Amino acid sequence: MLKQEERIMHIQEYIKTHRLLTDGAMGTYFEDKYQTNGRMAENFNLTAPEKVKAVHLEYIAGGAKLIRTNTFAANTMFFDDMEKVKTVIRSGCKIAEDAVAEAKQDVYIAADIGPIYDTAFLGEEVILEEYKTICDTFLACGMRIFVLETQSEFTYIQAVTEYLKEKADVYTIVQFSVDKSGYTRHGLSMEKIIKKAAAMDSIDAYGFNCGVGAAHLYQLLKKTVFPNHKPVTALPNAGYPVELRGKTVYGDSRAYFVEMLEAVAGLGIEILGGCCGTTPEYILKAGQKIAALEMTKKKVESKAKETKQMLAASSGASMNLTQKLKNGEKAFIVELDPPFDTNIEKVLKGAARLKEVGIDLLTLADSPMARARMDAGKLAAKVQSEVGISVMPHICCRDKNVIAMRSGMLGDYMNGLRHFLVVTGDPVAREARGNVTSVFDFNSIRFMEYLTEMNEDVFAKEPVCYGGALNYHGANPDAIIHRMQMKIDKGCQMFLTQPIYSKEDMERIAYIKEHIDAKIMCGIMPLVSYKNAMFMANEMPGIRIPEEIIKKYTPDMTREEAQQVGVSIAVEIADAMKEIADGYYFMTPFNRTEMIAEIITKIKSL
Repeated sequence: MLKQEERIMHIQEYIKTHRLLTDGAMGTYFEDKYQTNGRMAENFNLTAPEKVKAVHLEYIAGGAKLIRTNTFAANTMFFDDMEKVKTVIRSGCKIAEDAVAEAKQDVYIAADIGPIYDTAFLGEEVILEEYKTICDTFLACGMRIFVLETQSEFTYIQAVTEYLKEKADVYTIVQFSVDKSGYTRHGLSMEKIIKKAAAMDSIDAYGFNCGVGAAHLYQLLKKTVFPNHKPVTALPNAGYPVELRGKTVYGDSRAYFVEMLEAVAGLGIEILGGCCGTTPEYILKAGQKIAALEMTKKKVESKAKETKQMLAASSGASMNLTQKLKNGEKAFIVELDPPFDTNIEKVLKGAARLKEVGIDLLTLADSPMARARMDAGKLAAKVQSEVGISVMPHICCRDKNVIAMRSGMLGDYMNGLRHFLVVTGDPVAREARGNVTSVFDFNSIRFMEYLTEMNEDVFAKEPVCYGGALNYHGANPDAIIHRMQMKIDKGCQMFLTQPIYSKEDMERIAYIKEHIDAKIMCGIMPLVSYKNAMFMANEMPGIRIPEEIIKKYTPDMTREEAQQVGVSIAVEIADAMKEIADGYYFMTPFNRTEMIAEIITKIKSL
């Protein structure tokens, strides 16, 4: 049997040549096995240690090579004071050690630490001090392998793992909880987690547990190319819980879980196990399947590719889009609206989904219709950083004076933004003019001229790319063309149009294309219901929707039926414009990014 001081060195060598199988859930299994009536498993470290040890022994008998102490909730969120927390931790460590001694097997023991949220607004220093006290207690018990699991942010991760490394020779594993879309509860993307955790020297292994089922975790990991060879963990839930008579219940999906975990192992993931809903039987069956698999390596980036990806969200992406348009390839740009509040979860998830279907740019409106939304530039920087997709915020001349416009551009540039859509802006509604003042130090053409100067000056090493809006409905098409040429002379590289539905509108775009050398992204805004179609046709000035399109919707359609009609019409419009469009500009109705993703996928298959 391994001594405690031997485990740290041995686990590092073991993972180089073996997959490491961990235990499964302690909390859900313990509470179901012993019918605890809602009492947390950690309480039983003090009142029924033999029951806790019995669960450890079941997992060891099931083939687990690493077990976690029954201490996930051992913090002051769940216990009255730190002395009680320390007692729970000490007992948890002793129970795990006793179980390994009784099993007489070489099994690693990891100190299990769950997240501590500052629900009482105590401040980061207070929470970090509690983490350190918890770590000290584990270290005093001889623990040298640590698992910080079910994390949702990096706020304390670096400080805690560095503290552990300073105190002793330890092996640190950090696991995050993501949903089926690959985001934590704090909106942190899986891609961002992997990039950051892989680069942190104080983290020895990282990965994912809880929040997501095995099938969704497999799909997320399947798409991933990892930055380096640092070991990765995958401990998914048994599935997704349901509430039944006041109890949280997980279905019995052992066979499916095992099949999916086997697929995850096939991706080269080194550390595998289970989280909520899993039992010793899950681990036993999974271990038997995984043991028969040949060892494989994860997909890891080359250094050249890593460097390329670091630049992809800035100048490299600009060059790629510009080159794509020059080559006559269709570009795909999608607009999302920033929220009216601070919740950006839908935007982040939508951006991630659109990235999957290969859009070239995500664009964010700047308080359209003169209604205040989250700042487009700040949100663009956040989305670009978190999702890894190139983002083009709109810059509206209505709301900011020249000082604010310049300072905003400098800040956006510093945050890696290189694409912008310059618009003059919608007028403030008449009823709001007593309280809201329009500025208009610039119109769109004057600000493009200003950007030309900035490109030659402060942005000279890496100029920004900007486009303009094209309102093609004017009575005099030659006047429209003249204004477009003025924008082109000021550096405008492309134009995004209003939604196009009719043959007459397509003919107007064709006429414009014949008389000016301009790259035009033709607007497509799918209609999602009869009510939506009637509103757009009757209340949106300049939007012409043919009667034959409106007739395809009926008031009694289901949401799904109407959406499929909208998808079909949008694909037909795109196909009809393929000879005149340099690309497509999709306006997302009611945040239905999945609908846009479906449309883009179908267009690309034409």
